[in-house]
Formats: sequence, C-alpha cells, structure tokens
Amino acid sequence: MDNRQILKCAVLFALVMAINPAAEAEWSVNTNNDAYYTDDVALFSVTRRLSLKDDPTQPVVDRPAQGGDFVYEPSAELEWSGKNALGKTHLSLDAGGYVFANRSEFTHGLYEFQFAQTFATGTKVGLFYNFVPDLFLGKNLFVQANGAETEHDEKLTNHFWSIHLDQPLSKNLTVRLLGRYGLRNYNAPFQHRDTEFWTLGPHLEWAINPDIELLLGYHYEQGVADHQKTTSFADNVSYVNHYASAELKVHLLERLSGVFIFDFEKNDFTSANPNDEHFGGSENVYQGEIELLYELDETATIKLGWQHGSRKLTTEEKSIKNNNVWLGFEYGF
Repeated sequence: MDNRQILKCAVLFALVMAINPAAEAEWSVNTNNDAYYTDDVALFSVTRRLSLKDDPTQPVVDRPAQGGDFVYEPSAELEWSGKNALGKTHLSLDAGGYVFANRSEFTHGLYEFQFAQTFATGTKVGLFYNFVPDLFLGKNLFVQANGAETEHDEKLTNHFWSIHLDQPLSKNLTVRLLGRYGLRNYNAPFQHRDTEFWTLGPHLEWAINPDIELLLGYHYEQGVADHQKTTSFADNVSYVNHYASAELKVHLLERLSGVFIFDFEKNDFTSANPNDEHFGGSENVYQGEIELLYELDETATIKLGWQHGSRKLTTEEKSIKNNNVWLGFEYGF
C-alpha cells in the first residue's frame, strides 16, 4: 500500500473518530495463521479469492499447472466500532498475504479497508477498498505486433472499490445489494491487458434456524480492456462474467461447525478481433469447498479445509483441476 492510500485511510479513520466519543469506542484484533498445500501455484490465489466475500473475477491465468507448493497465510484485522448520531459505525483494516515456501515469486500481499454505518432502521451501508500489489501470474508469451515472440514475467496490481447496502427483511433474513468498480493494471509489456471493470449483484443471508445459516449470491460483471492499447495486439481480455455462489454453515456439534460452499463462474470473452486467441471463447469454472471449524473457546478456533476446482476454456481440449488443503488457527482479542 503506497503512502497516498495509507494517508486516505488515515484521514477517513480520523474523521470518524472525531465524531464518535472515545468512551463509546470498542477495539478488537483478529489474527489468522493458515498453512496450505496447493497442487497449482499459478491458480492458488485465483481459487482462494473465488468468493462472494472477496474478488471472484480474478484474471485468466494463461499457464496453469505450474506445480505444487506449501503456502503460509498470516493476516490480522484491526476493528473499531462506536456510536454516533446516526447509529453505529464500524471501521476495519485487514492486512495479510500469501507466502510461498519454494516458489517465492508468487508471494504477495492482500489489503482491505472497510467503513460501515448502521442506521436505527437496521439499514447498513458498507464501503470497501481492496488492494493487491504485484500479483505474479507466471511466465507468459508476449507476441509483438510484427509477430515476434518473447517470454516475460506477467504481474498484476489490482484495485477495487465496493459498496454494500444491507436491508433486514425480517429477524432472520437480510438482502444485500452490491456494486463494485475496479482496475487491473498489468506490468510491461502486458499493459494492453489493463482492464476496467464494474459489478452488480444481490446477496441473500438467511438464518434458517440457530444451527443453520445460508448465503446465496449472484454477480454480473463487465471488464473492458483499453481499446487504444489492444488495437496493436491480438490479445483483448475484455469479458462479461456471471458468478453464482451458495454457502451453507451448519452447527454440527457443541463446538464444531462445517462450512460448505459451491461456486460457478462463466467468463465470456468479448474481443471482436477474429485473430484474437480469446475470440468467441469462454471459460467455465466449478468449485467446491468444505471447511470444519472447531472452537477451542470464545476467542480461538482451529480450521481444517479442502477446496477443489475445475476450469475449462472452450479453446482448450482439457479442463484444469486444482486442489487446496489447509490447517489454520484463528484468534481474536
């Protein structure tokens, strides 16, 4: 996170602090330490962020199947909440990263800032900023306008801003409307892939009973590359995306819960250049996840999970499989 972004977060934090009495303030810190094994380092970040709560439309990875590795994910979230004349205010700053044991070039950081205001009516407005700098996608082939081919590291810096509008319909049912705007900026020589995107979609949170919770959601997204940059290259990654997810959390035993997630994503490329490798192509992604959560006490939880994904480009003969398994520890104070 650069100095300007840190300054913006600090200014916003200071403004909210100014209108909330210190006596009303509550602070908390949540930490996570997760250890993974992935069988595809190139797809690891893409699959882990495929979630209604994260960034499901990660860029296409042109060279998957780059081998496995162990990955360590440390993260910490600082939260502050208080009351003001409008209701309740919540602020959080989340910082973490993925640290690869052997393929260190894939190591990168993840940062998110959140501001939320809950009104007396129960309506909640949340504003988010998410930043991922220098995400390494792997080696990729760059084809120049004259047809010459060279190989380079492909990297991406990702920004998105999001707004959530939550409205309780009943004690157990809440509907959310989500909007996002973002930028995916590539390093040279892949800057013709720079993409501007926007997203719209509804979420539904349903507490079926004290032991079962269900989260459903759908996103519609358009991503548009800079046409002035893509005219010289047959490599336009513009797209229309449909994403749907269902997440079921079940209280299995006194301290044991299970989370079961299914994701589907369809990515239709919209390049109008018949010579483009993406012309007329699409990608279908199916992904499932199982995670068990065991509460040691009110502050500490042990996590064990497995995630399996399958993605298929219509321009490729075979689908790509990916598996991630993890053991984690969450602690809050």
